[in-house]
Amino acid sequence: MHQIPTHTHLVRRCGIIIPVYNSSRHLGELLHGIAAVQTSLSGWELPVLIIDDGSNPPLPPQRYAGQQVTQQRHEQNRGKGAALKQGFAYFLQDPQVQAVLTLDGDMQHPPQFIPQFLEAYEAGRGEVIVGRRHRDYRVMPLHRILSNWLTSRIISRMTGQHIPDSQCGFRLISRAALAQVDVRENRFHLESEFLIRCGWKKIPVGFVAIPTIYNGAPSAIRHLPDTLNFVAVVFKLSLERIKGHV
Repeated sequence: MHQIPTHTHLVRRCGIIIPVYNSSRHLGELLHGIAAVQTSLSGWELPVLIIDDGSNPPLPPQRYAGQQVTQQRHEQNRGKGAALKQGFAYFLQDPQVQAVLTLDGDMQHPPQFIPQFLEAYEAGRGEVIVGRRHRDYRVMPLHRILSNWLTSRIISRMTGQHIPDSQCGFRLISRAALAQVDVRENRFHLESEFLIRCGWKKIPVGFVAIPTIYNGAPSAIRHLPDTLNFVAVVFKLSLERIKGHV
């Protein structure tokens, strides 16, 4: 178990990484929700890093009283994976950061569930904690249900761990896990790659139930190309393992 320090000067930090690309409609609401969580949270500080991944027009500065918000920008779109890797490197520079949380900027990941992720980590339920959504056809589009089920089954087989929702981007990742896992993908499939490499390194993955939310925000996922890319990533990683490079 990861014990929360009792002295205020030892309060730990959990960095929050929010990649944004041409979709900032819900960002203010998200930051407001994170700030509200921070006011009621003891034992953790929640510094926020927003990565503007080449939005056009550029994302305007986001400021909230009492909430530390840092923004970085890619002049051209480099992909969600590249944005996340930049966020990982940024927070690893701060020795007080013990974990990071990744959230999408469209409010599909409700910030009020952040304490549950921290509690799961503190209880020793995993070095990586992933949101687990219910595959409800009344809320989640059918093609997403099928894609989520299939990719989760494949990744579960590859990792030797039960991964019920491999595609959820609402995740807590410990500093120790970040230091051990070297990811290479630059787009959406970095999230799948990360789970596979965690499994191969015997890093335990836990889960927190979260609501299934689709709020009409445009998706950057291209179904057929991204499905083919997932197959390519799985093949590439499998070949790497067969050759003993893992």
